[in-house]
Amino acid sequence: MISKAFLTLIALVVISQVSKSQIENVPVSNQVYEFLNRMGVKGILPAYSNAMIPYSRREVGEMLVKIDSSFSNLSKAEMAFLTKFKREFMHELDPAKEENSALFRDGFAGENYLENEKFLYDYRDSSVSLYVEFLGSLEYRGTETFFGDLGPSSGVDTSFSAVLEQHGGRIRGTIKDRLGYFLQGTNGTVFGDKAFAMTDPALESNNKLKEPASNNFDFTEAYLRADLIWFNLEFGRERNLVGTGYSDQLMLSDNAPAFDLLKLDFHYKAVRYMFLHGSLVEDSAAFPGTLAGEPEPRNKYMAMHRLQISLWDVLNVGLSEMTIYQRTSPEWAYLNPINFYKSAEHAEGDRDNSFLNFDIEVFPMNGVKLYSTLLVDDIDFSKLGTTWWGNELGMQGGAFFAEPFGINNVDVVAEYTRIEPYVYSNRTDGLAYTNNNMNMGDRIGPNSDEWFFQVQFRPSASVRGWLAYSNVRHGENIIENGIVTKNVGGNPLQGHRSTDSEEAPFLDGNLVRYQVFQMRWAYEPVNNIILYLTTEFRGSTVYPTNTTSVDSYGSLRLQVEY
Repeated sequence: MISKAFLTLIALVVISQVSKSQIENVPVSNQVYEFLNRMGVKGILPAYSNAMIPYSRREVGEMLVKIDSSFSNLSKAEMAFLTKFKREFMHELDPAKEENSALFRDGFAGENYLENEKFLYDYRDSSVSLYVEFLGSLEYRGTETFFGDLGPSSGVDTSFSAVLEQHGGRIRGTIKDRLGYFLQGTNGTVFGDKAFAMTDPALESNNKLKEPASNNFDFTEAYLRADLIWFNLEFGRERNLVGTGYSDQLMLSDNAPAFDLLKLDFHYKAVRYMFLHGSLVEDSAAFPGTLAGEPEPRNKYMAMHRLQISLWDVLNVGLSEMTIYQRTSPEWAYLNPINFYKSAEHAEGDRDNSFLNFDIEVFPMNGVKLYSTLLVDDIDFSKLGTTWWGNELGMQGGAFFAEPFGINNVDVVAEYTRIEPYVYSNRTDGLAYTNNNMNMGDRIGPNSDEWFFQVQFRPSASVRGWLAYSNVRHGENIIENGIVTKNVGGNPLQGHRSTDSEEAPFLDGNLVRYQVFQMRWAYEPVNNIILYLTTEFRGSTVYPTNTTSVDSYGSLRLQVEY
């Protein structure tokens, strides 16, 4: 039924009026979002929100036009960034001025070859646009660890390294100015220490790389997106981020794999709305002692909708609702894009895992943004202020300063995150807020908190830098001989059991504290060819044993999009 309804809507697209725009979305990894966020905080792009991305190429183009109207208020570096992004989105700004370099048409020639957007091939006429890109990267990663409590002569110092190669492509475009399409796929190989490479969450959850005899991994995203005048309808697989944080997002982050979804969204003046319904990969094993889930055969699904309103160009208010559930097929109550999921869960017999989220972004003056998020997994107001395990809340708040103390091209972020025990987990097997064993929310997980500080430096359109510090505390479940002997709510895959304590003090269990200093640089000597350098130092202490370790990590990555 879903596919038939979707095809019917697509048929309507073909006969609809022309809108003269690209319908596909801008991937969440595109650096344009950093620029738009900075322009929002400076007041040049009033009340811009990064709490729900991606945006469509049309929307990004419209925002670049607004920024261009304040061109004289930009620094030289910001002017260079704007010029760079105007080239990238010229099809949305003025198709007659679009100037790309296509390898299979122009070779390596062209007056503005170094600055132009680069493709293997592009084609545009009044009905169809097509862009074909090569995606490739080569990266070296290495780490060394010293266990300080055992002494330098203990022989436990370790070092690991790996080389990652990826290659693939991206095809995108728009048909009849109403139907956007996007296909991106890459294959990769790990050379060196596979176990070390899989400490990267993106690789840890890759099923191909999990195979014992495989050193290969692959990623794919693909979708169709229809502009139906008042709203957009999308079907496929695409990465979405939801949350106000800069260290990570409480609601929907990039820690877990992207998933297949049906998505509806619209943006009208000060109102943005999104509904998505996705199919998730079940976790590999049940946690002994939790309640039995739905009988086999079963599938794991996620439903989310979010309403965001901008007020007076200085305030964004967001309300989101999410549900994780298991059924043999999608539940109609959660396919309703305007239903109240918590009430639907009650009507379905209280067998699902629902969340509420409230967030706010405030722009009290140009150059300053304050933001906060409250995630409610479960709550009993009569037990607020106690250590009862069922008050499962996540909180995040911070401030973003653009050009503090008048320092050009510098941004500063200060942020605090606290996630109470058992957040993201569930008492019923299979209902954790996870996809293929990976937490879809903040990477620090439940029973944790973090202070995060970051300085961003962008002196020119070809150079970007980040200096970050984070201090994380995490209460781990106590495990003996592979069995959880004390569950303190420190793992999203391990929900509360009837035998577990009704009290869950914050940071109970084995306390792990780690501090991370990280420096990153991105250098783009030629447009679409970027060199990334990352260095990181991490000190960890595990209590009560006072086991300490110091890790140094470095990576050098060459990325090509042509």
